[in-house]
Amino acid sequence: MKTTDVRVLRALTAIAAGRAVVLADGTDGDGYLVFAAEAATAQLLHFTIRHASGYVRVALPGNECRRLDLPPMCHGDTPHCVSVDVRGTGTGISAADRARTIAALASARSTAADFQRPGHVVPVRAESGGLLQRCGPAEAAVDLAQLAGRVQAAAFCEIVSRRNPTLIARGAELVEFAVEYALPVVFMAELLAYRKRTEPQVVRLTETVLPTWAGDSRVIGFKDVHEGGEHLAVILGTADAGIPVPLHVHVECLTGDVFGSKACRCGSDLNGALSRMSAQGSGVVLYLRPSGTPRACGLFPRSGATEMAVTVSWILRDLGVYALELSDETPGFGLVLFGAIREHGIATQTLAAAG
Repeated sequence: MKTTDVRVLRALTAIAAGRAVVLADGTDGDGYLVFAAEAATAQLLHFTIRHASGYVRVALPGNECRRLDLPPMCHGDTPHCVSVDVRGTGTGISAADRARTIAALASARSTAADFQRPGHVVPVRAESGGLLQRCGPAEAAVDLAQLAGRVQAAAFCEIVSRRNPTLIARGAELVEFAVEYALPVVFMAELLAYRKRTEPQVVRLTETVLPTWAGDSRVIGFKDVHEGGEHLAVILGTADAGIPVPLHVHVECLTGDVFGSKACRCGSDLNGALSRMSAQGSGVVLYLRPSGTPRACGLFPRSGATEMAVTVSWILRDLGVYALELSDETPGFGLVLFGAIREHGIATQTLAAAG
């Protein structure tokens, strides 16, 4: 098992057990104490207040913010909502009072009338897709709670530096803090990669047989689960599990694919791949069309290889293709694509480009 996966699973085990974890935003970024909101206790809040900034927030999905009538703190697209205290507490500021408020925010039995505003706990609206939609501490906190089997609500608070209490702890100091208090450490990037590797990132939409100049092809349409990009898998011949299948990955290029621009090799690479596969009697072309601005060499930028490699891996898994022959002519991916699909258990071998 990958070391990063071990860290993620240790963090999830701790969250599931009602303990706190250290969430880090990169090796030099801020660090947060995070725990499941439904597991909030006076002891856990006391520990958080003692070692963190005291600005305790609770990440909630947008639908819960609406259900509990938690409007934005100010005008604009801020995820921070008006602060609250659950009714029946004392001043609302003590560890016990804040623990009750945090647990109430996570409870399905709570209603908007159960909270008074303003208060001492700040709800934060997390995007519905979590880290797959926005890379922020609120999204990471909710992801940790959900993946641990908890209610989608999590408290988080920045850890204060003990070397310089006027600053937030970062880097090695976060690790030292976690070791001292036996807390798991997990990085946002690790959690994001774990979700991309374990949760399907595409959904199959449609399928047909399409007659082309390279022969009749089985064409399957896919759509990104979160980003909305639409992609095609064009299968010539058969693509049987266990038998290496020639693969060509092609990112949409309007100028090269449609208008035959000679400023790039996109159109010629695609036609060349189809010609070779037609001659061999088998092959798979993945035609990727990311969301947003149409891709056109010389006009608009192309998508990053890492993002597309994840899409490629999930389409191949959906197709049941686990053995590939990669041509040296596969554009724009190289080792990134090779490494990403191997992480998904897909065996690969390289072929020299046709002369």
